[in-house]
Amino acid sequence: MIKKFARNEVYVILGLLFVAIAPLVFQKEDPVNADDADVRLIIMTPHNETIRREFGEAFSEFWLEKTGETVYMDWRTPGGTSEIRLILDGDYSRADARGYEGIGVDVLFGGGAYIFDKMASKGRLQKLDVFDNHKEWFGGEKGIRQNFTGEDCYHKDQQWVGVCLSRFGICYNVDGLERLGLEIPKNWDDLGDPKYFGHVALADPTKSGSVAKAFEMLIQQKIHEELQTVTREPGESHERMTDRAKSEGWTKGFQLIQKISANARYFTDSASKIPHDVAQGDAVAGMCVDFYGRAYNEKLKKVDGSSRLGWITPSGGTSTSVDPVAVLRGAENGEIAQAFVEFLLTEKGQLIWNNRPGTPNGPKHYAIRRLPVRPDLYTPDRLQYFTDPEIMPYKGEPDFIYKPELTGALFTAMRQAIKVMCIDTHDELTDAWETLIEHTREDGTMPPFALQKFNEVRLFSYKKTYELKVMLSKERTKKEYLRVLDKLNRLAAIFRRSYADSQKLAKQNR
Repeated sequence: MIKKFARNEVYVILGLLFVAIAPLVFQKEDPVNADDADVRLIIMTPHNETIRREFGEAFSEFWLEKTGETVYMDWRTPGGTSEIRLILDGDYSRADARGYEGIGVDVLFGGGAYIFDKMASKGRLQKLDVFDNHKEWFGGEKGIRQNFTGEDCYHKDQQWVGVCLSRFGICYNVDGLERLGLEIPKNWDDLGDPKYFGHVALADPTKSGSVAKAFEMLIQQKIHEELQTVTREPGESHERMTDRAKSEGWTKGFQLIQKISANARYFTDSASKIPHDVAQGDAVAGMCVDFYGRAYNEKLKKVDGSSRLGWITPSGGTSTSVDPVAVLRGAENGEIAQAFVEFLLTEKGQLIWNNRPGTPNGPKHYAIRRLPVRPDLYTPDRLQYFTDPEIMPYKGEPDFIYKPELTGALFTAMRQAIKVMCIDTHDELTDAWETLIEHTREDGTMPPFALQKFNEVRLFSYKKTYELKVMLSKERTKKEYLRVLDKLNRLAAIFRRSYADSQKLAKQNR
């Protein structure tokens, strides 16, 4: 018996030792140690570990072959684009106050054009050398276009450039849809179906730039539909008719966001959590950028090629935008930073985005499943190695053209409006929606007065959101800022009362 206990104790000790040293034994080694590297490149990015690893290793090899120098890729990943913007704003404000040029970061890589335009407008980006060094990559029939589907592919003053394409859409759990008896969603409206109640995953648009952009796409689609179908009323000018269509489309977009939000289980701070939870079955569907959806689809593929997570582009509901890169003002390692940007647009750097692992110019470890920005690389000899060869973004006419003049100026205000209307008031929103669903009539309609009260979004009409934009864009003292917060809190209180009134009317079947 004593020997048995002693032997068990040895096993326990060995097990504990293994747990302690296993992370050290099996940890992923950096291609180059920071202390031994000849040069260091500091990159701030929201990109995940897969992208960082693939491009870090590929560029390290490229630089070593080109110069004979080893480079340490120093990745800074503080969070999503909202967190990165706050950090950059704070760091550059302090640098400006002290008369410094830079902030100790060389490159900004990924996060959508919105944050890059903001940084460029504040004088925080440098002109990129790649536009002079490789003029053949830009313009013309086969070069990177200045604008595609209404979205800029590079900055007008050449201070940032897109390196891959992105679209917004819906990820869904195949088993979950089958369990609920639902078809695969085809458009944004499907997510507002009451059958999705409690089964949708969303992110806070004030924290996630990609989900905010998806909401903007939804609103633009509604405005486009109104502009295409509106007819002039007696005595109405064309300008007035157009303004009316914009306003009605905006309202319908907000009402749909209201329903989708009412179906949401939660609002996470991270857009990457949406496909994860959908894949796990914690939600049935969610709004996400194509990369997140395809990455999880790839990760969960079975031997037969099927996957429990799918991703679709909503019909006529999204443009094709780019994910950019830029060299930050005051970059201490400016030469290698410019070289990194150039590498991302080489054939090697472009094909890493969509080639299958192990194929020529492909990633070493995992398929990234994003699309190259260079049109000249979509050729049969290269497409044979693509993970998604059937997706040809530059072929045919796009089914959606983004028009920044419709909603671009309201982007920040829109995010705050959705937070007030759907997140700060989520408990009251879902209670009202659930009651409306419970009192749905035999003909499939909800109590009309209750639904009308639920859909009341006049506080964030097209005109009122412009007023919110002005209020949010002003520079203000701390006291004035508190007044803005108080204003938003009072708006939230009005929505809470409206949802409560809707719930009461629904219970009365009115």
